[in-house]
Amino acid sequence: MDGAGLSDRERRALSAIEAELKADRSLDRILRSTSHRRHRTVAAWLLGAVAAVLFVAASLTVSRLLIWVFAAVWTSAVVLALPLVGQWLRRRRQRADRTGGRSRIL
Repeated sequence: MDGAGLSDRERRALSAIEAELKADRSLDRILRSTSHRRHRTVAAWLLGAVAAVLFVAASLTVSRLLIWVFAAVWTSAVVLALPLVGQWLRRRRQRADRTGGRSRIL
């Protein structure tokens, strides 16, 4: 901006747009789920990395404790990642349906 603020008409229009967006429950749900999905994705990747390190450590030391800790962390990572993979596949299928073609799923 050039330093000039919004006019009264522009402020009213902006307020009306903001009120409409706040009232849209489906948009709010999408935005909230995107934030949660991002956090779950980061958590799943971190648990997967920790599981990989634990796997190597358990393999080298043959420690029962490390094996059980690896099993617990790996199970947690898989349980956390499965819904994310399902959502990703569903979005990919919907995107392919919208374009009219079938995308190849790996």
